Amino acid sequence: MLPEALSNIAAEAGVAVVETAGTSHWTLFGEQVACWLARGGQAEPADLARLAETETALCSAVDSSSRVAAARHAMVWQGRFTAVLEQLSADERQPAAAQLQCLVRNHATGAAPTSSAPGVIAGENVRLLADRGSLVVGVANGDVHFTSPFRPGPAQG
Repeated sequence: MLPEALSNIAAEAGVAVVETAGTSHWTLFGEQVACWLARGGQAEPADLARLAETETALCSAVDSSSRVAAARHAMVWQGRFTAVLEQLSADERQPAAAQLQCLVRNHATGAAPTSSAPGVIAGENVRLLADRGSLVVGVANGDVHFTSPFRPGPAQG
């Protein structure tokens, strides 16, 4: 049995699946959910199919049946997230739950990061390191901290 805090994260993630289904963020969110379920590996086709079924069911539900469908699917996904967390060792659970919570926070609000060009999109800390006179360039939407700049040795001028 999971601690209450982790159960709450699983419940929030189940609701996020339901709330995000059918939105413009659904494709990216669904892929990231499937990758999370695979624990960092490649998304399983079965999980992608379940997510697609959820989207179809929620988009086709009307009026009072939409509330019932939403509640049912939120509970199903909560159960799926809970099952994955329960299978992890005690040391793996907290980082996995934090990762799931970050995914939910980024997508449930519609604030999913996107990129029109190849690059890196991260919801966590990223460390970029320029070495031997190289340059690292990027766009940062958040705090940026610099360390001492590279100083060439005597042989380098």
